[in-house]
Amino acid sequence: MAIARMTKIMIVTHRSEAARVLEALQQAGLVQVLDAETAMVSKEWPELHVEFRRPKGLEEMVARLEKAIAFLKDYATEDTETSVFNPRVTIDKARYLEVVSGNRALELLSRAETIEENLNQLAAEGENLTGRIHALLPWEAMETPVEAIRQLNTVAVFPGLLPYQHFDDTSEALAGMGAAIERVGSTGNMHACIVACPRESAADVQKVLRSNDFEAVSFEGMTGRVSDLIAGHRKRLAAIEKAREDAKEQASEIAKDRLSLQILYDHYRNLLKREVTHAGAPATESVILFEGWAKKKDYRRIEKLISGFSASSVSEIAPAEGELPPVEIDNPAPVRPFELITRLYGLPVPTSIDPTAFLAPFFAIFFGLCLNDAGYGLVLMAVLAWVLKKARVNRGPFWMLMICAFATTVSGAITGGWFGDAITALLPEGPVRNGLDAIRIKLMLFDPMLQPMTFFALSLGLGYLQIQVGLFIAFVCNLLKKDIVAAIFDQLTWIVMLNCLVTVGLSKGGVLPASLAKPVGLSALVPAVLILLFSGRGMGWGGRIGFGVFQLFSTVFYMGDMLSYVRLMALGMVGAGFGIAINVLVKLVGQAPYVGWFLGALVFVVGHIFNLAMSMLGAFVHTMRLQFVEFFPKFFTGGGEEFAPLRNQYTYVDVRE
Repeated sequence: MAIARMTKIMIVTHRSEAARVLEALQQAGLVQVLDAETAMVSKEWPELHVEFRRPKGLEEMVARLEKAIAFLKDYATEDTETSVFNPRVTIDKARYLEVVSGNRALELLSRAETIEENLNQLAAEGENLTGRIHALLPWEAMETPVEAIRQLNTVAVFPGLLPYQHFDDTSEALAGMGAAIERVGSTGNMHACIVACPRESAADVQKVLRSNDFEAVSFEGMTGRVSDLIAGHRKRLAAIEKAREDAKEQASEIAKDRLSLQILYDHYRNLLKREVTHAGAPATESVILFEGWAKKKDYRRIEKLISGFSASSVSEIAPAEGELPPVEIDNPAPVRPFELITRLYGLPVPTSIDPTAFLAPFFAIFFGLCLNDAGYGLVLMAVLAWVLKKARVNRGPFWMLMICAFATTVSGAITGGWFGDAITALLPEGPVRNGLDAIRIKLMLFDPMLQPMTFFALSLGLGYLQIQVGLFIAFVCNLLKKDIVAAIFDQLTWIVMLNCLVTVGLSKGGVLPASLAKPVGLSALVPAVLILLFSGRGMGWGGRIGFGVFQLFSTVFYMGDMLSYVRLMALGMVGAGFGIAINVLVKLVGQAPYVGWFLGALVFVVGHIFNLAMSMLGAFVHTMRLQFVEFFPKFFTGGGEEFAPLRNQYTYVDVRE
């Protein structure tokens, strides 16, 4: 339950072995290799050079595979044994090596690219022909071959489209100029027309046509009747469609073996990552230096791995002054699922502390109080048990929710919530109801609907406890860093003063003996004076007193932090109230004749699923907020750089040794 100890290492390898060393390191996944820009050795030895060469061939291959896989996805019909819980296909090492060392996958890639290019060309030609047919349809009734229009010597002919509203006016104007207009067909709100006039008046006719929004149409490059042209285009369209269907069938056949392309894609992605690391390392003429970080506990494994190479060595080196290692948090199995919450906030800096083990119990308890229904908890546990059985991906978040679901069941049991008040509201009078209600009452410690102040006090108490835990963690951390002054004046004084103030409040409220109020209140003056005088250490006395006054005023902020935990009660009671309202609706619709039982069951299932979903969302968000806003600032400093070792990563497959 701490930040993993890191060590900085230097691997020196001859160029002849560098590629194999990197491959072994990537296979082991133990070392974060630094590039020349971040490696300290580059700064200490400027004479080292970096011959960074972009592996364009690998980049192009990865891009080609990615495009081909995306293309074939639309033509895949068979089950690939993947699902939302198992997004990758498990294969054995022999199948993996067979694919990456053979030529079959590359042949499939070439075929897929050829088919895709062919389909694109056919689609473009089809769109072009469809556009031509659409343009020719208004002229389909014209019997004259289109080339005849261009062969007249004394007459100028203008085919085109004329808006309906301008046809009469245009006809009238053209008639006065010795020109004629004939309608051939129509499209939309336009007439397909042919205008003929003597060539000497062509310019004047064109002016009239332009003024009436006439759109000229050209049959350049076409011969024959329009109807024959349309028929020919339609025949070609049919041939294109047949060719497309054949190409799609070929794509479907290739898609059956797209797993080979996916294996090759994962292989080349990892190879590309390795080559980029290789190309970015500082080097001499014959030696390459891989500087990086590793977990301290993994160093012996790295030594053993590198010892298998005759011209390579590894050693631990001291970090540069001010250089911070990357961060990896390492927790025992019961706590590890809650690392998700820490990572959402940000990893701690190396000088801070991993908060996961401390937030885990609070997160589970707070989530349970917000959801606060034993029935919902049992349903959630059953669903998560099924998910965990099916899932082969990262199961940490599901285990975290399973722990929270158990806390929900316990919280609901002690507050009497079983699908709201379903036991007493929906079950008929009889032994079953009486027996279940007796068990419910026996498990219940208080009813939040009848005793809301108990829930209120519980929420405040848990909030106060978490705040105290946060201060205590900071106190211990300062002691471990041997910063005794900060431990005493920044945490211990607040721990003592806040406990004194709470004790005085409880004494005044009759919870504790009233005789404690005065002596404990006087005792609170000691930490208050220390806060006043020593919070602003390093300042002049004027600034020190001013900062101390502000710090004492921060007592109000602590009270605000405590009141934030009242949201636990609010969310818990809102969810319970909504569950009760659903049960009321169930009773109402259940009174309908004949179908009442069905409608009641439907409202019960849908209503409580909706309430569970909304309550889970609220429980997760608000519980997380309490950790991030009220708990973490007491002791935690985020912003650490995540430890990212060079390792094989797979998008489509899991390789089983």
